[in-house]
Amino acid sequence: MTPAGRRAWAAAAFALAAAFASWNPLAAPFGLVVGLVSLVLCIRALVQGGARRVAAAGLVLATIAVAASGVVLALTAGVGRDPAGEPVVPGPGADEVRRTLDAAGEPTRPARERARDELEAAGGAKPPAERGGSPAGR
Repeated sequence: MTPAGRRAWAAAAFALAAAFASWNPLAAPFGLVVGLVSLVLCIRALVQGGARRVAAAGLVLATIAVAASGVVLALTAGVGRDPAGEPVVPGPGADEVRRTLDAAGEPTRPARERARDELEAAGGAKPPAERGGSPAGR
């Protein structure tokens, strides 16, 4: 077999590997990369001659594998889907968030108040709560 014929068979083998990997969301990135490499190898094999049918079949298979991998990746990422219905992991409501933050700030409240009083007694800058800072300092 000539080197050009071996290149065509190798390119077709890469195209087959890309096709096998293109349907699975975890393997689709591999299928996309291998499919693109296979496209280049198939085109080179066609240009150099030798086993043209094998190189052409590999080119068609690689093109299908790249397209399928792209579609699988896009669908996995959520392209074309409308987020309808209940979320898989519901987020906390505003009241629950407020209660959680208040409970988390409670252990440090005396120290923050003491520091605020010392700062005011020293004639320092106004605390963040008085100058429009974050509500967590209140």
